[in-house]
Amino acid sequence: MKKSITTTGARQKLKTSLLCSAMAILAVPAFGQAASVSDNQIDQQGRLGTITVTAQRKSESDQDVPVSITALDKKLLDARGITDMDALQFAVPSVSIGQSLGATFVTVRGVGRSVGDPGVAINVDGVYQPRNFPMVVAQTDLERVEVLRGPQGTLYGRNANGGAVNFISAAPSDTTEGYIKASYATFNEKTLEVVNNLPIGDAVRTRLALNYSDREEGFIENTAGGEDLGTQEMLSGRFRLAADLTPDLSLDLNLSAYGSDGRTDYYVPTDEPNARGLALNPYLTGVVIAPDYYTTTALGPTSSDRSMQSASVTLDWQLGSVALKSITAYQRVDAAWVMDRDGTNLAIVDAIQDEHSETFSQELNVSGQTGPLDWVGGVYMYDDSYRQSANFDFVLGFSPLPPQSTLSYNTLPIDTEARAIFGDVTYGVTDRFRLIGGARYSEDEQHAFQDHFLGSTVAGSPAISICNDVETRLEDESTTYRLGAQYDVTDDSQVYVMNSTGWKAGGVNYSSCADTFDPETITAYEAGLKGMFLGGNVRFNAAAFYYDYEDFQVREVVGFASSVTNAGSATVKGVEFEADWAPDDHWILNGSLSLLDATYGDFSNTDSLNPDLGLQNLEGRYLSSAPEVSGNLGIAYRTAPTSRGHVTARADMSYRSEVFFREFNTEQASQDGYAIVNANLIWESPDSAYTVRLFADNLFDKGYWTAMLAIDGFGGLAGTYGTPRQVGIELKAAF
Repeated sequence: MKKSITTTGARQKLKTSLLCSAMAILAVPAFGQAASVSDNQIDQQGRLGTITVTAQRKSESDQDVPVSITALDKKLLDARGITDMDALQFAVPSVSIGQSLGATFVTVRGVGRSVGDPGVAINVDGVYQPRNFPMVVAQTDLERVEVLRGPQGTLYGRNANGGAVNFISAAPSDTTEGYIKASYATFNEKTLEVVNNLPIGDAVRTRLALNYSDREEGFIENTAGGEDLGTQEMLSGRFRLAADLTPDLSLDLNLSAYGSDGRTDYYVPTDEPNARGLALNPYLTGVVIAPDYYTTTALGPTSSDRSMQSASVTLDWQLGSVALKSITAYQRVDAAWVMDRDGTNLAIVDAIQDEHSETFSQELNVSGQTGPLDWVGGVYMYDDSYRQSANFDFVLGFSPLPPQSTLSYNTLPIDTEARAIFGDVTYGVTDRFRLIGGARYSEDEQHAFQDHFLGSTVAGSPAISICNDVETRLEDESTTYRLGAQYDVTDDSQVYVMNSTGWKAGGVNYSSCADTFDPETITAYEAGLKGMFLGGNVRFNAAAFYYDYEDFQVREVVGFASSVTNAGSATVKGVEFEADWAPDDHWILNGSLSLLDATYGDFSNTDSLNPDLGLQNLEGRYLSSAPEVSGNLGIAYRTAPTSRGHVTARADMSYRSEVFFREFNTEQASQDGYAIVNANLIWESPDSAYTVRLFADNLFDKGYWTAMLAIDGFGGLAGTYGTPRQVGIELKAAF
């Protein structure tokens, strides 16, 4: 039987309460998109400030960008206790983030759930991240995070259909400074972060950031006597060197590394095997399903080892009114894991997987202003080599495979070469009215070798090749664009309209032979308004959007093979609201609300768990990880400064309605609506040298699923949990 969230009161009451509360906060006369507010964004008169962002390859206020963007600066990240990627979804509207097999999956407005390449572009200090798990290195010593919603095909290119998330680390400064931060939390989790900024002379500045964490106790209890899951030890570091080579030429060297190991990769069956699964594999009658949330019965081995190293060099050259920038980057990622893939008390399938990738990228862009024309253009090159080897041991057999079978998938390698040229302009028709246009032409080539075979663990048994060194080549090209207009209604408010497109690369299915899937495309229309009101004490922004989504990529699992296929079409439409209110220099209230309608259009498919239903017309079914209603509410109170410092108390609630994890929208493959509450109590010394933070994440310990996968041979689904309640203390000393 499917495990479900237990909530007090009816689900509709919660939804109605959220809507009423959010609209009460948002009830001011404007529409648009805004960033939340942190303590350092309030001036002495209690008015809200803005955050400078570089989302459009130039420095500007987040309120001036004609794009749906939420920017979170360092002060707000600290105040809300946002220390990892997952926590962003509880601070940004229309964003869902989940973990599965050590990878992070980001969905924005129902777009981007990662199959094939990630569908939301993640960038760290201007460098695109091709893999979706080493982003933890980006979460240390941040200056800010920018979350752009909607396709970003012009300035960000391939694989930015859902949007882009930009992590910007703190740059080296000309002041000797730093801090030490340590914390202890539930599950015997210890963290230590050390940052040191050291200038060398007048022209060279360095900054070193190190982060170590160790969660010794797993938060997934093994009720069958095996090891608890969810333990993890991580070490990451970043070294930045900034140098003024000449008065007009600067260099930024960025070196980073990350390593982790632990029992983080798992699937937990969500319900009992169905009749079809029992017929295919009768031994499933002996399966014991975990009785409750955050429990497992997996008895097989589970461990993982992941590492990443990266290096980038950024050159900025100011040539009068023209700026030239070059970003050269190299990344290497290695991952290996062993996993009880069935997640049960039976030895059905154990999996071993190795991954290795090396990526080189080069971007060169030039920007400037010529009269009323503000422009940027550039070229981009990307070379990626990815290898994967996966081995599955079926000790008991798995229909139609006999006992002691071994199945190996080897992709050696997939080489991707991408080239692009882009340009974007803003033309000031008047001081208040601007026209915006941009285009990007991209070429994408993939070259794959695959070698799969079927064998046996019995000594002397021959291996049977099922894909003998098969070569596959893919070539695609695309032209994406954006067209829009922006008008300043007042000095503190603006309206905009935008038509933009995105393109996500196709690819080769790793676990099949020469089986490919097509790129997906998206055309988006958006209108919004951003504004400051009541003398700067209120910021209220909103947007309405409509997407035409073609060749949408979806994942299927048939037998023991996972593959990606293309749906015909989908439609996404909705509205978003964000607001911040600082009635005085003590209180801050913030809220967001997203109403989303994301459904399939022309798409038919057969449910491998219920094949007797035949080919189903799925038009009108909801996209995965796309809640109809989601929102955030936050409130903070800061005491007046005294000789003993000041205290800030903050509480944040995030709600999302029911989501589905498969295109068939069955109750078994869904997560009921739920709310997460986080609380923080922070003391800061008068000189800001010392800080103590008490925190409780997921205060009411809500259990929820972040991902589910159908396994037809099992006759059921397996899923991954969101993080349960963690309570802890954090100490910080600046120097």
